[in-house]
Order: sequence, then structure tokens, then C-alpha cells
Amino acid sequence: MANSPQDALLFGIVSVGLVAFTLAGLCRMSRLGVAWSGAIVSAAFLAAYAVAYNKVPAFPPIGAANKVFYIALAGALVGLAADLAGRPRLAAMLILIQPLAAALYIGQSRLGEAPLEILVAAAAGVAVMLLLQRKMGGTAAEDGVKRALLLAIASLGFAPIALLGASSTSLQLCLIFAVAVLATLPWSLGTEDNPFGTSAVLGGAGGMLAVVCAVTLITRKSDLLALATLGLIFFVPEVSRRMQWLAGLQARFTRLLGFALLCAIPAACAVTIAIFSYGSSFPI
Repeated sequence: MANSPQDALLFGIVSVGLVAFTLAGLCRMSRLGVAWSGAIVSAAFLAAYAVAYNKVPAFPPIGAANKVFYIALAGALVGLAADLAGRPRLAAMLILIQPLAAALYIGQSRLGEAPLEILVAAAAGVAVMLLLQRKMGGTAAEDGVKRALLLAIASLGFAPIALLGASSTSLQLCLIFAVAVLATLPWSLGTEDNPFGTSAVLGGAGGMLAVVCAVTLITRKSDLLALATLGLIFFVPEVSRRMQWLAGLQARFTRLLGFALLCAIPAACAVTIAIFSYGSSFPI
């Protein structure tokens, strides 16, 4: 349907974003709860993958890029099951296990030659999951929106790093997924429902971590300085909790906007580093 890569990207952003917005609205009006609202985030990642790669990979998957889809799918399903069963301890354990398993699974072909790189990737993934699950200074609903904002902005920040890592398809995936996550949030602004359940963490955030692993461990062309700078975004919740003026704002929308702007700082710095690293040929 698209005549150019730009048209294909725009089609993916609009189509997946509209579907995510519609499903989030239906979930809100039906009062289905955190389990299903979280599943929309993970479904958005899977849809973004299918649109960006123009396929659902065969099973069992061969190659790091194909493994990403099934890591996210497995995370989405077990996360949804954990939430529906009301097993928070199981959910917490799965959140710690997934990044370790993902790094080992994706980096399987390089275990013999670069075990330290895979260990570092696994440790970084666990750290990200722990930071993403920390209290963010608001109600459960507001913290859920903040987690979604953090994930979306981090995905936007990683997009040019993925391109620098010789993965233009991952760039498309990151952009489509980020917009889809943002499209679900308007339905959460006036409610006390948490939009970011375990399925969102394992399928959405876990899927993005799998993308990062695939780009950094397999292509080995990503800018590590830009990636490290982007990683600072996961410390923003702790910084924002200590900013009394931000916590003192009366309107939830204003607090969330301030939080999003803080998240944008490390993301923008990472994008700037990636652009300068890529050089004059960067496709802006």
C-alpha cells in the first residue's frame, strides 16, 4: 500500500496508533481492569513488530530479530496470566527473569566468544526492569501512566540508535510502538485505573529490551555512549520524586507533562549523540 519507506512508516504509525487508541477506549468503557489494559501495550508492540517487519516470524524463530517477537509474545501471555490470577509475587519474579533469559536467548550465538557482553546486557536489563517498577511518587494509576510515558519516550530515544546500529526496521518498530503507547494514555488521565500491568512490562518493556539486545549484541554497531545516555531516563522517576515543586502541582495532567519533559532530556541528548555519530548522511 505504501510507495516509499516514509509512507510505510506513516501508515504503521497511524494504523497501529488508532487501533491502540480504540482498544484502550473499549477497555476503559468496559472497566476490564489493569490486566487487559496492560495487554493492550504488549499487543501494540507485537503489532508494531508485524507492521515494521511486514511478517510474523515462523516458529521456532531463527535469528535475533525473529526471536524478539516471541520474547514479547511470551512475556505478554505470562504477564496477562499472572495479573488475571492475582499473583503479584509471580509477576515480580517473572519481571526479573525475563531480561536475563532474553539476553541469553538472543545472544546465544555469541555466548562462547563474548560471555561478558551478554552478562552486562542481562544485568542492564534487570536494572531497567527494577527501576521501571519503582514507586514514582503518585497513585497507582498515575505511576502507571508515568511508566507508559517513560517507555514511550525511551522507545523514541532508541529509534536513531537502532538506525545507527544498522537496523532501520528497528527504528520503524520503535517509532510505531512509542506512538501506540502514547495513543492509549488519554483514556487513563481521568481515571484511577492503572494502565500498565505485568503484561505491559513483560510484553512491552521486555520486548523493547529484546530489541536493544538484538541491536547491541548482534549488529554491534550501536553507539554505546548514546545508549548509556538514554539509560539515564530510567532514573528520572527518582529525580522527579525529589522535586517538590513538581509533586506539588495540583493537576494530574500538569504533573505528567512535567514528568514527560524531564524524560525527554536524556532521550533528546541520546538522539543528538546518535545523529552526530551517524554523520551528515543521517536521514532527518
